Amino acid sequence: MDRLAVELLTQIFFYACTDGGQTGCALSLVSKGIRDTSRPARFHSVALYSSPAKIERFLRAYERERVQAIDILPRVRHLWLSYDECNEGQPTGIPPPASTMPTSRAEYLALLQRRTQSWRSAQEHLDEQYNRVIPSLICTVAPDLHTLVINQARWRTTSVVQCRFPLLQELTLIGGDPSFLPFNAVQDDKPVYPTLRRLHHILTPVCKDVNFLNWPRHAPLVTHLRVSRLDFSPRSTVETFEHVISDASTVGAFARLQCVIVLPHPAPPPTSQSSHACFKQFLEYLHALPQRSRAPMTVLPPLNKRRPHQGVDAPRDCIIHIRELWIERMDGGPGCWADALPDRPRSRYC
Repeated sequence: MDRLAVELLTQIFFYACTDGGQTGCALSLVSKGIRDTSRPARFHSVALYSSPAKIERFLRAYERERVQAIDILPRVRHLWLSYDECNEGQPTGIPPPASTMPTSRAEYLALLQRRTQSWRSAQEHLDEQYNRVIPSLICTVAPDLHTLVINQARWRTTSVVQCRFPLLQELTLIGGDPSFLPFNAVQDDKPVYPTLRRLHHILTPVCKDVNFLNWPRHAPLVTHLRVSRLDFSPRSTVETFEHVISDASTVGAFARLQCVIVLPHPAPPPTSQSSHACFKQFLEYLHALPQRSRAPMTVLPPLNKRRPHQGVDAPRDCIIHIRELWIERMDGGPGCWADALPDRPRSRYC
């Protein structure tokens, strides 16, 4: 390696740093020479999850490395941002166990109330921390991002970020539209995602009300659209989704659409006869939708999983699988879009 040109080494490091930051961290510890040579590439892909403190530490390190850069500035091109992937930093809402178990209904209700208050206090503290660090993170990396995955289902934001993603090409959203960048807060008519080509929405039980009519205006170049865990309720999500892919829509649709994939939500339990009947009608509706779509459309079989209770977010195995697909896309693979290819095994996860 000592005989290779610095420019060649840097390019090699760019190819190596596509795992969310682990390789970049390892390179910084090899030697001073490798740390300096790999500086432009070490932040090429970054995965941030589990606590606001980690995001703060990352921002400090990123800004420090950019100040020390001589030639090429380090830039984050691929970002994974997840608020609840691990238990670290998450509110449990469970106080230390009492020495005795509740012996009456009144004692049990009192314990339940204390747990609820404890969870609410911890959640509010966590929200306050995220509201402080997320705007700084997004404003710092937004100009350079090529791919972005956001898992935001448990974060209740009060912060609004005024920014755009001029280079973003692929976006995956777990838990609805970005809560820190609502479309109704955009102050002009310029698109927020002017170069976005691939959009993947993964709906969750608490965040599945998405108005797709906002997206063609702010992401006019989208060619690939995927919606995972699409359910028959709320109806507005289904109706606006149909509008933006319909060949009959002349205004407010994705004009350049080339591929549509839908993964239906898991079926309700058979014991719920009314819900099961609605879900059956919903599947019939989805399978008729490709005839009205302006682009080839693939409707996958429903997830063979237990339907989560209301208020439960996307399961952890789903989130981990999505991160694996994000890394696969960085390496040039098809990722979740393989489900539209013929003779490919269908998704078992969202």
